Order: sequence, then structure tokens, then C-alpha cells
Amino acid sequence: MRGLLRSVGPLLLGIGIVLLASGLFNSFLSLRMGIEGFPPQLIGFVVSSYFAGFLFGSLWASTIVAQVGHIRAFAAFAAILTGSFLFLALFVSPWAWMAIRVLAGFAIAGIFVVTESWLNDRADSGNRGRILSFYMIVNQLASGLGQQLLQAGDPAGPDLFLIAGALLSVALVPVALSPSAGPPPPSRNALNLLALYRISPLGVIGCFAVGLSNAAFYSLAPLFGQSLGLSVAAIAQFMTLTIFAGMVMQWPIGRLSDRRDRRHVIVGVGSGVVLSAAAIAVVGGWSLPLLLVLVAIYGGLSLTIYPLMVAHANDFTGPGQRVAASAGLLLAYGIGAVAGPIIAANLMGWLGAQALFGYIATVATLLVAFTIYRIGRRAPVPVEEREVFVPVAETTAAPRPGPGHDAADVRVAVEPAAETADGAKPQEERR
Repeated sequence: MRGLLRSVGPLLLGIGIVLLASGLFNSFLSLRMGIEGFPPQLIGFVVSSYFAGFLFGSLWASTIVAQVGHIRAFAAFAAILTGSFLFLALFVSPWAWMAIRVLAGFAIAGIFVVTESWLNDRADSGNRGRILSFYMIVNQLASGLGQQLLQAGDPAGPDLFLIAGALLSVALVPVALSPSAGPPPPSRNALNLLALYRISPLGVIGCFAVGLSNAAFYSLAPLFGQSLGLSVAAIAQFMTLTIFAGMVMQWPIGRLSDRRDRRHVIVGVGSGVVLSAAAIAVVGGWSLPLLLVLVAIYGGLSLTIYPLMVAHANDFTGPGQRVAASAGLLLAYGIGAVAGPIIAANLMGWLGAQALFGYIATVATLLVAFTIYRIGRRAPVPVEEREVFVPVAETTAAPRPGPGHDAADVRVAVEPAAETADGAKPQEERR
């Protein structure tokens, strides 16, 4: 395991620096749009354009990787992302920023495709879960620390554009100088979202709901803090604490879901999101300590729902279907992530900044209600037949095997006959 981590260390260092820059930039850009006086509705479209690019990238970036290889593709995607950060400083226009953010989203998805297919090639069925868990820690740790870099410059000036661009340039170095050769090109796998819905309705709807709510939070929460009159340092605390709380709670909630019906855990976690988001909307502006306590609770719960949904969906898929299922769940998340910021930003424009967390509480309420409905429609999977929970970052862009399954599974598509939305299975699998 130690030797494996050494072999992928340059890659993890590179992606860590990318996420450090991206974590900084995504929050900074929301603050900067507020400073520039962009209407909330336009801010929503600028934010959603990034997720639209991410969605396209998650579907098509592997074609580029297959043509030029992992190392060159990583360099190209990082260069595009660097250019997008710097060009935003030159063209202060919401319409120009929409177009540029589409490119940024495509590039970051491409970087994730490179990273995750590379990690899967280096790992095997005995250590893949641990490798992906370590990658998830790097992902969330770097994203959280990136929030602290908001304090490195004045959001109204050019400094943060330059810092983010410089970090991305540095991220190229460890990957370009890696002594390890890149893996073989990744294979494309077929996607059929309707077939996946037939296998796991809750998995698809749940990931869509997570995209609706969490993409809105990541993109618009800095504006919420700005509306409360928080300093840049306080907004950085606010965002960092949310991400770190989610990282800390992955394992305990995941272990609980391995022992009990995952849907009951989802109901409990979702109910906690409803209460904490509603509390932030109502009393979050009373004091900074109260706000930080509430966002820690919110982050610790909301950021675990996506991996819970992935684990739940994998409980109902066969070994040859799990990679295609992961890609389909990402597609559902991406569709929600495109729509969520637009809806939330419009509500903020009409009702005030607190409407962000009112919107999140509403989405979580609907998710809890749908989960309860599904509990009544399907029996739980026996504990001994469940897929082991593995923490998964929502920014995941490359379809990947779960722990215990070989990378060859990537060639297998989800088949619609696995199960209907009403819970009926093929005769040989029916309990």
C-alpha cells in the first residue's frame, strides 16, 4: 500500500493543488460577482454554466484522454482551467463569464477523469476502496483549505485571480515530472439513465436532489455570508468548516449505513439537513458562533448524502454494472447541479439571501418524503449482500469500479432488466 501511494503521490499532489485553487476560486468568484453588482439571477446562470461544462466534460473528456494519454490530457485541461481563471479578470461581464465558466467546468471534469482512471489503473480489487478513500480525503481537505486562501488578497482586486492561476500552473509540475508512465486510455461505458432509475429510483432521484441543493450551496453560500455583513475571513471559516465537517462525518455515517437499512439512515440524515438548513435561514444571522455551529451540523450531514446514494444504488447492481451506475448517478447529479444554482439564485433575488437555505431545506424535505415512499415499495437488501460504503466526493467525474471490482467492469453497461421502479426483479433474483 505504501509503495502504491508513492507511485500515485505525484498525481495526488497535482490534483490536491488543483482543488486548492478551485476551492479558492469558486468561492471567490461568487464574492466578486456580488462586489461587481451582478443581479442574483445572473449570478445563478454564471454558476450553472460551470456545472453545465462539468456535465459535458464528465461525458466527453475521456475521449480526449484516450487520444492523447493521461499526462498530456492533464496538462491540457489544467492549462485551459488556468486560462479561464485569468481571462475572467480581463472581461468583467456576466455573459463573457458564462462562456468562460463552461470551459472551466469542462476542464475540471477532464482533470477528474484523468485522476480517477489513473488511480483505478494503479489499484487492484484488494485496495481500491482504500485508495479512493484516500483520494476523497485529499479532495475535501484541499477544497476546504482553499477557502482559507480567500484571505490572501482583496476580492475586489486582481490578486486572487493571479493566485489561483499560479497554483494551477504549479499543479502541472508533479504530474509532468512523474517517473511513472500514464495508464492505458480509459474505456467508454454506455449510460442509460432510465435503466438506472429502474434499478434504483432512490439512487437517481437522490443524486439529482443532491445536485440541486449542494451545488447551490457551494456556489451561493459566500453570497449569503456577504449579505450578513461577514468579513472575508468569516466567510472563509464558514465554508471551510462546512467542508471539513462533511469529511469527518463520512465514516461514522457510512459505517452506520452498512449495519442498518441505508434508507433509514438517509431519512435521518435528510431530516437533519432540513432542520439545520431551516435554522440557518431563520437564526443564522444572529451571531457568527451560532452560524458556525449550524453550518458544521449542516455540512456534516449534507455532504454524506451523495455517497449514501451511491452505496444504496450499488446494493442493487451487479458487479458488471457498478461502473456504469456510478457514471449514471453522476449524470443525475450534474443535471441537478445545473438547475439548482439558477433556482436558488432567483429565489434569493426575490426573497432575500436567506432563501438559499430555505430552498435547500425544501429540497431535503422532498428527498426525505421520497425516501419514505421508497421504503414502503421495496424490501431492504440483507446486510451480508450490501456493497461496503466508500466515501465519494460529489466532484467525481470519472466512472470507476467500487472496492472489490476490477477495472474491466468499465466496459459493461447498465441493463434495464435488472429491476423495475416498483421493486420487481427478474425471476431468478426475486426474494
